[in-house]
Amino acid sequence: MLEPLTEGEAAGARDRRAPGLRPLGRPVRVAVVGAGYVARFHLEILRRLPGIEVVAVMDVDRARAERIARQFGVTATATSVEELPALGVDVAHVLTPPDLHVPVTRRLLELGIGAFVEKPVALDPEAARELGRLAAERELPLGVNHNNLYQPAFARLLSEVRAGRVGRVEHVRVCLAVPLAQFKAGDFSHWMFRAPENIIFEQATHPLSQLHALVGPVREATTTLLGTRELAPGQVFHDRWLIAARAERGTAEIYLAFGQSFERTTLEVLGSDGAIEADLSHGLVSWEEKTPWLEFWNSFLAGWRRGGALRRGALDRLARYGRFTLGVGRRDDLYFAGMRESVAAFYTALAAGAPLPVDAEQAAQVLDWCEVAASEARRQHLRQGPIAVPAPAPVPGPARPGEVVVLGGSGFIGRRVITALLSRGLPVTAVVRRTHALPNELSQPAGRGELRLLPGRLEDGAALAAAFTGAKTVVHLATGNGETWEEVERAMVRGSVAAAEAALAAGVQRFVYVSSIAALYAGADCGKSVIDDGMETDPRPEGRDLYSQGKIAAEKALFALYRERGLPLVVVRPGVVLGPGGPLEHGGLGYWARDNHCIGWGNGDNPLPVVTADDVADALARAVTYEGNGLDGKALNLCTRAPLSARQLVSELARSTGRSLHFHPRPLWLSQTLEIGKWLVKVAGRRPGVRFPSYRDLKSRALTPPFSSETAREVLGWQPVEEREAFLDNAVRADGREDRGERRS
Repeated sequence: MLEPLTEGEAAGARDRRAPGLRPLGRPVRVAVVGAGYVARFHLEILRRLPGIEVVAVMDVDRARAERIARQFGVTATATSVEELPALGVDVAHVLTPPDLHVPVTRRLLELGIGAFVEKPVALDPEAARELGRLAAERELPLGVNHNNLYQPAFARLLSEVRAGRVGRVEHVRVCLAVPLAQFKAGDFSHWMFRAPENIIFEQATHPLSQLHALVGPVREATTTLLGTRELAPGQVFHDRWLIAARAERGTAEIYLAFGQSFERTTLEVLGSDGAIEADLSHGLVSWEEKTPWLEFWNSFLAGWRRGGALRRGALDRLARYGRFTLGVGRRDDLYFAGMRESVAAFYTALAAGAPLPVDAEQAAQVLDWCEVAASEARRQHLRQGPIAVPAPAPVPGPARPGEVVVLGGSGFIGRRVITALLSRGLPVTAVVRRTHALPNELSQPAGRGELRLLPGRLEDGAALAAAFTGAKTVVHLATGNGETWEEVERAMVRGSVAAAEAALAAGVQRFVYVSSIAALYAGADCGKSVIDDGMETDPRPEGRDLYSQGKIAAEKALFALYRERGLPLVVVRPGVVLGPGGPLEHGGLGYWARDNHCIGWGNGDNPLPVVTADDVADALARAVTYEGNGLDGKALNLCTRAPLSARQLVSELARSTGRSLHFHPRPLWLSQTLEIGKWLVKVAGRRPGVRFPSYRDLKSRALTPPFSSETAREVLGWQPVEEREAFLDNAVRADGREDRGERRS
C-alpha cells in the first residue's frame, strides 16, 4: 500500500497554488475517481505520461476499484474522496456519472485537491461557474476533458481554419448520427435515458464543444425535436434534434440523431473564401478553395483536390493502424488519440503554469450551447403534462405459495418468461439489477399472477437469500460475459454456483438453469448424426470462445452440485433464439462485420437450430409447472425443425425490415486462414494475451448437425412453431421497426 503523507507533507500539499503544480520535486500524484468504462482509457494514458504517478483508484464499489487497480498496477484503492488527501493526491480525475460531477468536484476542491473532470463538468452552466469560482478561491486547477477538441480530424480542421485557409468563418454545419449499444440490448437504465434532456449532456457535448471553439458562445437558438419515442412507461427519449443558432462569430445548424443504424459524424465550416469538412468517424479532412482558373478547371480542381485529400488521409490512417498493430507505433485510434492529447494538454499546462486548455468558464459556455437544446426538451415535457407511470411493483415480503424467482428477468427472453409465468397465475419475484427503466413487461405486467421486484445481483448473497427463502422454483436466466476468462468465470460460473448454493440453502424444489447450445460441440465432425438432449458439454472447452467456455464450466459446476448435494437441477439449452426485440445481427447466423454485413460460418445453407423467444419462454414456464420427476438432472435442447438457413434468414430480415442486409458465404478454411493471419500480425506486434485461433470453435459455430428436443416435446408437451412461414411471421417478420426501437414520430 502507498504510505500516507506525513503531517508536514500534507500541510505542504495544502499550501500549493494553482495552476502550476509542477515545482514539487516529485511526480504529480493522481487519483482516478470512478472505476467505470472510461477509467481504463484515463489509466492507460496516465501511466505513459512523464511526471505523473497514479496513486489511487476510488470507487464506492471497492471490488470494482480493486479489479481495475490490479490491471493497471495501482497500489491503493479507496471508497470515498475523503481518503484521498492522506494518500497525497494532487489531482483527481472525476469519472463518475454526470449527475455526480458537481458534488464530487466540489468536495475535492474543498479538500485541497485539483480536478480534471469528464464532460460535462455540470448539468447547468451556473453550477460550472460556481465550481470555477471555488477553484479560483482555493487556487486549485479545475480542468474539463473536452477530448473531442483534440480528435485528430477536428484538430486538423481547427488548425486550417485558424490559419485562414477558408477566410472568415460564416457558418458551421454539424451532423452527429450515432448508434447506441443500449438500443440493441434493450437496456435503458443508463443515466442518459433518465430524463429527456440527458442525452444532450452525455453525447452532444462533444460536437458542441467543437462548435464553441469555432464560433464562440451562443447568442440565440431555436431547437426543433424531430423524433420522439417512449422507451418505457414515463421514460421519453428524443432521438432526433435540429438546432439553428447564432453565435458570437457566426451561425450554425446542428443535426443530432441517436440510436442510428448508420453512423455519420461530420463538421463543415463555410467560410468567406472556402469550405472545409472533417469526417470525424473516419478521421478525414477535405476542403475547397477559390482558384484563379476558369470555371470548368476550377470545378475539376475542386473534386481532384478534395479526392486527393481524402485518399491521403485514408492512407495515413491505414499506416498508423498498421504500425500500431505491428508494435512499431503508438495506439492512435481516433477516440483514444483525442483522449490522450486532451489529458496531456492539461498536464502540460499545469507544468508550465499556463492557462488550462478548457477551464470552468469555457466548459460553462459549452453548457450554454447544451441548454438551448435541453430547455426545449423540458418545455415540451411540460406542455405534454406528466405521463402516467404505473405504480411500482410490490417489494418482496414472505414468499407466497408456489413462488417463482426469476434471475435475469429484464432480458430478451427473461421478460417473456415472466409474462408466461404470470399468465399461468403464478406469483413471480424478479431479481433485477435496477428497478427503474424496466421494459414494459416488467413495468406493466399482464396476467393473473402478481409480479414483485427485488434489486440485486448474482454476487449479492443477501439479496438472493431474501428472494429464495420460501420460493418453490428458481429460473436462472442471468448471464455475464467479459473480455477475459477471469471476468467470465467470476460472472457466469461463480455467480451461477452462488445462486445454486443459495437455492439449496433455501430449500428450493427446482433450479432451472438456462444455458445454451453453445456449450455443446456442433461441428460436422462431432460424431453424431443428430445432437440429442443427452449430449455432454464439449469435452475440449479450451478450444472454444469465452462465452462457450463459461457455459460449459457453469453446467459442469451445477451438475456437480446435483450429484454431490442434491441440487434439484434442470438445464435448458436454447438454440438460435429469434424474435421481436432481439438483436438483428444474431451471432448464430454468422459474424457481423458490420450491422448489415453477415459473414457466414461456412456457406450458410444448412438449416439452423432456430427457435422463437416466445417458444423458449413457453418451455421454461412448462418446466416450472411440471410436477413429475422426469426432469431431475436432465439437460433439454430447445430447438425447432424449421427449415431455415442463415442465408435465408438474413435475406428474409432484409425484406421485412427494409434494411440493406447482406449475407456473405465463406468456407471455414478461409475464415481460419484469415484468423491465423490476424494472429500472426498481433504476435508480431507483441500484443499481450493473444491466443491461436481455434478451428474447432469455427466448426462448432457452423451448427451443421440437426438438434433434437425430444425431452421438452415428450415430457413437457412442448409444441414450438416450426412451419416455415409461421416461424418467419413470428420470429422475423414481426421484428419490424417499432419492435426494434426504430419508430419515429
